[in-house]
Amino acid sequence: MNCITCGMDLPDNTRYCPGCGTLNERQVTAPPPKQKTRPIIYATAILAAIGLIALIVAVVMAGRGRNVTSIPGGTPGPNGNVLSAPPGGPGTGGVMSLPPGTPGTGETTPSSTPKPKPPQAVVDYLNYVKTVEEHRQLLLKDTTQALTMSSAGGTTQSLLNLIDMAGDPDSAQARDPLQGCKDELKRQYGNWLNTLTYFDKKFAPPECREFSGTYRDVLYKETSAIGQIWAGFNSVNVMNPQDMQKLLSALQAMKRDPSIQTNIDNAADTADGSLNKLVSNYDMKKPFDVPREQQTSGNIMGF
Repeated sequence: MNCITCGMDLPDNTRYCPGCGTLNERQVTAPPPKQKTRPIIYATAILAAIGLIALIVAVVMAGRGRNVTSIPGGTPGPNGNVLSAPPGGPGTGGVMSLPPGTPGTGETTPSSTPKPKPPQAVVDYLNYVKTVEEHRQLLLKDTTQALTMSSAGGTTQSLLNLIDMAGDPDSAQARDPLQGCKDELKRQYGNWLNTLTYFDKKFAPPECREFSGTYRDVLYKETSAIGQIWAGFNSVNVMNPQDMQKLLSALQAMKRDPSIQTNIDNAADTADGSLNKLVSNYDMKKPFDVPREQQTSGNIMGF
């Protein structure tokens, strides 16, 4: 630019001429005002940069023949784009696509809870009853033999012999054919009573009370049956010939009565089932059985 007064060549935007000092204000060109950058320009620039990066990544991965959204095990995937991936089929185990799971049933597998060990009181009581049961088996065998001999002796004695014995009271009293049977049955009945009394001496723990009651019922019914038989023999008077006939009729009625043996058998079944139930509560083996009479040494009503 030139000075307006002296025409001196001046640098651009010089306000005062160094030669004449003239103010060259009209020659100074004001710098253009700065334009404000609009936010939409920044957003457009960022989107353009993202699109450019996505395009570059898509081109690179398409050249490798793989999809950037999955990591298949060695199989080529379709050409994909980070921003727009096509809907694919079921995943093959890739990172971004998991195989669909099976619907749950809402139930969990119950864990088997181990059974507890039996309390020592239960073990001791069952061992006690086991000794009683072993003695019961011996009594059944012994009583069956005694009843068989008593029944045979009674049937072989004829009424005529009893009549003859009744004519001689001294001889009849000395030669009572049933005295041996009476004594033996009395001994048998005493043994059963003693067994029942021995069983009652030991109190059952709370866990064993149900079984204890059912087992005692077995002993009671067997003791009662042998007591009725002994009472029948003991009531016979050899001085009266009709007593023998009454005894035989009474024995036959008892033997033919199914309820007596059935009640004993049912009581044994109930006791054995109660023992099974008790043992099933603990981690233990069944220490003994309570079988029916016919399955063991004998039965009281088998004479």
